[in-house]
Amino acid sequence: MRLLVLFFLILPLYSVELISFNIYDRNDRVDLMLSFDNAYNGKISQKKEKNLTLLTFSDLTYSKDELKELNSQLVDKISISSKNNNTYIMLQNKQNINLELSSINDKFGVRIRAIEQGKANIKSVPTTTVNNSQELMPKPKSTSLEGYDYTNYILVMLILVILLIVLWWFKKTMVYKNNNVSRDFTMIFQRFLDKNNQLVIFDHANKRYTMIIGNSNVLLESVEIPEEQTIKHTEKTEKNFDSFFEENKKRIQNLIEQRQKGKKS
Repeated sequence: MRLLVLFFLILPLYSVELISFNIYDRNDRVDLMLSFDNAYNGKISQKKEKNLTLLTFSDLTYSKDELKELNSQLVDKISISSKNNNTYIMLQNKQNINLELSSINDKFGVRIRAIEQGKANIKSVPTTTVNNSQELMPKPKSTSLEGYDYTNYILVMLILVILLIVLWWFKKTMVYKNNNVSRDFTMIFQRFLDKNNQLVIFDHANKRYTMIIGNSNVLLESVEIPEEQTIKHTEKTEKNFDSFFEENKKRIQNLIEQRQKGKKS
């Protein structure tokens, strides 16, 4: 059972999710900045059709659908949706554009830059432009874990280890307390008086207590006992208490009846 819980805790660490995006509209370009919850090593493909440009991010999920309208000379609308573990980004452009894609923040983000077709962006750092049917970052996640960030994995493992230590300490403490309780009390004698009450005699903290417990809880006697008296005398003591019980049975029953009448009144 613990292995199953551990498996389900670790499994989400290997999936990548789009957590946020920002759009920056400039005079000569439009930048779309994507941020992921983990390093992204999936594939990105591009498809153009008339005034539409579709980017497909494999092995990437997004929790909702987005549609943003821009007041830009290059891009009119940007839509983001996710289906079947793929995320789709559609750009509706007013004129022919080129897209420049680059990985940022150690693969924890991607910058999509739209510029007018035929114009190079001099100020930008070298980027990789995705053409039709061309793919970025072709390393599949399933073939290699190189570059994977193990921070979340290590944190989860540390939390699990701490929880196991706390559970072990709690269990050991409870067992110790239960053992102490059983050592402090020594049952000497017990006998049912009726279906609701019984006579018990037990030793605790160098004292011997004689009580009636049940519907009527009465302390009959409390006496000091010598420290040298131990459980070795149990057999002889039980015989003495049997005689005591038989001799005083009627008196004890009368005491119970008086106790019950007093509660009713």
